[in-house]
Amino acid sequence: MPNTKSWSGEPDPSFDQDFAEGFVGKYILVGITHVTHEDEFIAQEQLHGRIISASPEGIDIELSGVNEGKQWRMPPMFEELEPATPGIYQLRSTGESVDNPDFTFSVTVRKARKN
Repeated sequence: MPNTKSWSGEPDPSFDQDFAEGFVGKYILVGITHVTHEDEFIAQEQLHGRIISASPEGIDIELSGVNEGKQWRMPPMFEELEPATPGIYQLRSTGESVDNPDFTFSVTVRKARKN
């Protein structure tokens, strides 16, 4: 199971369903970097799979590879998806290879400061 929990934030009020439908069926590679509240590296996680649905609540991905059979939801942030450069992507976190994904998405998760 992915270490990073699925997105469960507020729905996007400006969500465009017609635009979002164009992403369904596309293959995505997700990179998640975890850092401390002082930006010190903790870990990196990489997920990949096919976008199976999109709504104001999030983008649902049917995961492949080591996470085969699981789903993961990311924020509905289509503006942050980058068209992937064609090629083979080697995933450091799992050792897998991903051939020619359609899009990439990178996010940094900052750990909250402890009081």
